Amino acid sequence: MSTEIVKYPLEIEDVQKSYGSHEVLKGISVSARRGDVISIIGSSGSGKSTFLRCINFLEIPDRGRFFINGEQVSMKPGPHGADIPSNRRQIERLRTNLGMVFQNFNLWAHMTVLEKVIEAPVQVRLSARSSSAAWSPLDLLRMNVARQCLLLAWQACRLTFSCSQRP
Repeated sequence: MSTEIVKYPLEIEDVQKSYGSHEVLKGISVSARRGDVISIIGSSGSGKSTFLRCINFLEIPDRGRFFINGEQVSMKPGPHGADIPSNRRQIERLRTNLGMVFQNFNLWAHMTVLEKVIEAPVQVRLSARSSSAAWSPLDLLRMNVARQCLLLAWQACRLTFSCSQRP
């Protein structure tokens, strides 16, 4: 692996995905620099979740080129004409460096945001919970989640205050 600095740690080019005759992703491309926060906005059913699932190869795109930290994901022609990853271990290794934060933090309502961030390295990298907890606050800051947590806490306080003021 190279230690050179990559201009775009995440580059995605011309991602296409169809379900039968329904074309969901029509040539989507994204380049993200280190520290970028990208929002994917669209109406229900417009392909936002499909695109995110394709980035992690939880969903296999029909076409597209993917570069993670400068390393191109190795693809080969699949049995039905769509490209498929040619190296499953590469996908698994690259997934350990990808993380996504969704706007709705209620996915696991019984956990705090910090606990949710700790959960990924525990499950994916088989890290000890205590060592994951040590770096999680830095990751929250890096992902700009800390600001979001403060906003959510403020909104919750405001909501509580508003509700308590009702006659």
